[in-house]
Amino acid sequence: MAGYGHSSATGIDERTLGRIDLLLFDADYADAAAAVEDAWRVAVLVADPHLRTGHERARLDAVVAANLRRDPGARALRPTVTSHRMALVLAFVLAAVAAALVLSSRGGLTLQAALLPAGLCASASLAFLVWLEPRRANGSLWGSRVPAVLILLCAGLWLLAGAVALTARWGEIDAQHPFAATTGLALLVIATAGGILLWWRARRADRRGRQSGVGRLTGELADERDAAEVLAVMDAWWRVAGAAALASDGPRVRRVRVEVLARLAHARLITSDVARRLGAETAPLRWRERRR
Repeated sequence: MAGYGHSSATGIDERTLGRIDLLLFDADYADAAAAVEDAWRVAVLVADPHLRTGHERARLDAVVAANLRRDPGARALRPTVTSHRMALVLAFVLAAVAAALVLSSRGGLTLQAALLPAGLCASASLAFLVWLEPRRANGSLWGSRVPAVLILLCAGLWLLAGAVALTARWGEIDAQHPFAATTGLALLVIATAGGILLWWRARRADRRGRQSGVGRLTGELADERDAAEVLAVMDAWWRVAGAAALASDGPRVRRVRVEVLARLAHARLITSDVARRLGAETAPLRWRERRR
């Protein structure tokens, strides 16, 4: 993360610094020139968080319009919101609870009583992960902070829980009433297999590099030949939004940009002297979407 852990260069609040680091974490700049050019865009999106939502909506609208021209039946794309991120957190919590119910014998909970809830928790967790996979793969949840290996970790926990239940604790099962326990074990096995298959698919998605950098901009296009069209739409969006942001709250945008440049200097993408010199600029030469 560019500049993560460093203090503010202008005394700006920690929440703003956190937004800067969030955007820079997955920026994946090709070189210093790309990073410097992006500093104005990052500053605008950080200075007014609502513009970040507007930028994402404009990008999705442009991608959907291009996809519909290729295929009238193309699926709609909607922005990722807080509820999606909370669902992802819930999925990981359920995955851990499923394993803990079987692996921990504290509290007097027998395997007979624990297996079915464990299987249901694992199944619910997998359902959430499958539902959220397109958003995880395109980086709209938390960028590259949610790699495919986390899905494999969940599957590994369920596999371990199933193995322990079958080999070490099966004696706790009431042979006269095995249905609930065997159903729970079956659900754990199915969730494990489904998790491994989902991880395999997710790993392939991660290799395409659409969670970070410029890959985030056009990753959902049905045909990459439409990328130029989408970028042209976003150029037009920036010409309006960027100029409006400077006109309405120029001092804050410029101050945030100084922080962005300081973070780039801490990350050694540029020197401190270059950061100070560029920080004196009052406006970019032109507004447009990033290309690299």
